[in-house]
Amino acid sequence: MEIHLRGVEVQFPGMETPLLQIDNRRIESGSRLLIRGPSGTGKTTLLHLMTGLLDVHRGSLSVDGKRFREMSEAERCRWRREHVGLVFQKLNLLGHLTAVENVLLASPGSRISQDQAREALERLGVGGLADKPAYHLSLGEQQRVAVARVLARSPKLIVADEPTSSLDSINARMVMDALFGCTPETGTLIVATHDERIADRFSDVWTLGKVESS
Repeated sequence: MEIHLRGVEVQFPGMETPLLQIDNRRIESGSRLLIRGPSGTGKTTLLHLMTGLLDVHRGSLSVDGKRFREMSEAERCRWRREHVGLVFQKLNLLGHLTAVENVLLASPGSRISQDQAREALERLGVGGLADKPAYHLSLGEQQRVAVARVLARSPKLIVADEPTSSLDSINARMVMDALFGCTPETGTLIVATHDERIADRFSDVWTLGKVESS
């Protein structure tokens, strides 16, 4: 899934200067991209732009030739549901549901089976917790459930915001192995993180905090 940003600018009310400025950037299908930079430089904002959760204030952004500005909110939601897997900083698990129920909930219309959901949890080392309510899980366990929720769907675009922030080194490596192995041949993986432990996994690194171009 290819993403192209041209003259993109984001500036929220009260800001003297734009939070994010991108001159020209193309992310090719099949890319494995790491986005890094200090807090407040727009990493999460950029992920939200790339998935149509937020509009650019100036410029244009297209994904596989589709411009979000030309799509209705319902069309964006349908596109995300069909093509995108999101791992948020706020994990958005429902505490009263079990781990496996949280994974299944992310795929409306029963597009994945109970067995597929459990297999995804096993890949992240939390298969034994599949039937426990999410509120009984540690933060690190919840983070792995959130990643499993994405893996079970094998989307064309995976966007992960700090997916290893609450994990020890062994589990961080397990999560990254799973993310790298999940996307199909032409699928795209984009990870934003402060975690230096995973930086060497990426050959394409994009550092925010300055005007970006390519």
